[in-house]
Amino acid sequence: MAAPVETSIGTVTAEHFRPGHVRHQVVVGPKFLYALFNPRDQMHAVSRAFMAFVRDGDLPYRRLIVNEHIVDEAATRLKKQASIRNAASFLTTLDESTLYQFASVSETAFHDAKATFSEWTDLDASFTDFVVAAHMDALDVEHILTYDRHYDAFDVTPLPYRNRD
Repeated sequence: MAAPVETSIGTVTAEHFRPGHVRHQVVVGPKFLYALFNPRDQMHAVSRAFMAFVRDGDLPYRRLIVNEHIVDEAATRLKKQASIRNAASFLTTLDESTLYQFASVSETAFHDAKATFSEWTDLDASFTDFVVAAHMDALDVEHILTYDRHYDAFDVTPLPYRNRD
């Protein structure tokens, strides 16, 4: 088992990412990816810890799912707030890695996201958040790696687990 990792938010262990029941796939949200590919981000060490836990076999994930909306948001944010090198590294990793799996959003999931986005006027989430949640439902994927608290409003389980207070 991998050693705990000290980060700016405290000690991170594999248990912070372990699902309640074994699933080998997880959606990777744009903020998680941004932190993973931006060494200056305060959550970079946490994202790197997760990848180390996966690499070392301490977590069951073998398929990290991204879609076009996730890739667009993460790459754009990396380019604008970090550097084009960070964005290019991210895109190259997606192309070359067998761990990341690209899954396009279906027309039905996109339509569902548009409807929910228009109906849920009190939630200050981005359209991408709604698309990702609808896509997860269509794929029957429960877990998402994210630091975005908006996902607490959807029927998904954000990882790493955190206190909801």
